[in-house]
Order: sequence, then structure tokens, then C-alpha cells
Amino acid sequence: MISSYARIGMALAATLSGVALSACSISGLSASSTCRDFMNASTSDQQAIVDKLATQYNKPAYTTPLGAPEVPYYCSANPTVTLQWFFQHAEG
Repeated sequence: MISSYARIGMALAATLSGVALSACSISGLSASSTCRDFMNASTSDQQAIVDKLATQYNKPAYTTPLGAPEVPYYCSANPTVTLQWFFQHAEG
């Protein structure tokens, strides 16, 4: 049988691991990030925020291989627009 201290320790470790992983996966990008911030982020961070915002704003087309390139294409020409604005006004 596992002691209550061990259970608390395991729960705390799992929580802290989840927080650390979620913080690393998006690297500071959020809906309020500008397209300039997006373009300066790594490809994996770009994909992570696109997946998150596409889900949040119900734009599933942007998570497909054909839809994902639309964000950097738009952002390269509009560096001051926020990702929130983009996803609020995007079709799909």
C-alpha cells in the first residue's frame, strides 16, 4: 500500500511536470502575440500555437497540412496583427 505522503508527492510531481511541458511547448506564444513574434518562433512552437488557437477558435482547417501554412503566409505580410485577430477573422 502506498503511503499518503507518497501519493501526495506523486500527484505534485505529475502536476509540476504537466505545467513545465505546457510552458515549453508554446514558448511564450499566445493569442495576444503578434505575427512578428510568431514568425520569430521555432517551427514547433508555431505549430503548437496554431493547433491551440485553431481549436480554441473552432478553425480545424488550420491544423491540416494544407491549412497550417496559411498562418505564416499571412503573418509574413502583417507583422503587427495579433494571432487572436487572425483566428477571429480567418475563414475555415
